[in-house]
Amino acid sequence: MSPSANSKLDLSSIDIERIVREVLASVLPAMPAATANPSANPSANPSANPSAASSAPTSPTAIVKSNAAEPRPQSIDAMHLSAPVLSLDSLRSVPSGTKQITVSSTALVTPAAKDWLKEKGIGWTRMVPTASSPGTGKSPVASNPSGLSTSVASSENLQKNTMETESKRVLVTGSVLWLRTLEKQLCPKSSRIDQVQFDDAASLRAVAQAIRNGAPAAIAVVKAPHATLWQAARDEALRPSIVSQWSDLTEVLQEVPTNLLILPASRWNTAGTANIARKFIDHIRANR
Repeated sequence: MSPSANSKLDLSSIDIERIVREVLASVLPAMPAATANPSANPSANPSANPSAASSAPTSPTAIVKSNAAEPRPQSIDAMHLSAPVLSLDSLRSVPSGTKQITVSSTALVTPAAKDWLKEKGIGWTRMVPTASSPGTGKSPVASNPSGLSTSVASSENLQKNTMETESKRVLVTGSVLWLRTLEKQLCPKSSRIDQVQFDDAASLRAVAQAIRNGAPAAIAVVKAPHATLWQAARDEALRPSIVSQWSDLTEVLQEVPTNLLILPASRWNTAGTANIARKFIDHIRANR
């Protein structure tokens, strides 16, 4: 073959592509209807490989719209923790902004977890079993994989009833080991005996939380009464007074509208604290 013939057959890739389109247009007259798809139309991207264009990914514009449609995480006001033991490790999964936590009726809540919840201002309640799932015997709230309460109305009613009950009882707390023995000497309808606190500061935090939750008053049996009084006086919600002997109580109740009695642990025992609590409760009821 002559060199002139070779130069005539030396076609560029653009010429070959144009020839292919002309042949396909003459053989398949129905192809124009199918070229509405941009990924299958070679003329939309002349430099692209026709075989790769048909399998091209979604356009960047579509990707941006898909990302914009994704829901954003929202803050959680209440959540349910199904752990059998609520400890500090279990509370690490609690997101910021949580206001209320519910646990199962049989869950064990450690003292450290209670202190952490008080410091963060997060309330917690035990779930009352409602309607059980057929064949499983489990509450729908406990079986919720997302950990969110599916019975908002029941949780709100339980919290409301708890707050109404707490608003009628005087809190008795402290850092003395004999604190729990007061349960047998005080009426549970008018007083609530708190757990033994780690120190005086924890006792004061428990008092402040109870007063803000609606408790009418509180009694704290502490080891350093004057330091506790100084700290409590800095809280606008508290009106503290120290009662070192029985005669102090009468003077305090006559002179100031106190809502926190601070009892020195070195001056009072179980019987004396119970008598102080009874008179303080009667005074509060008479002045409501």
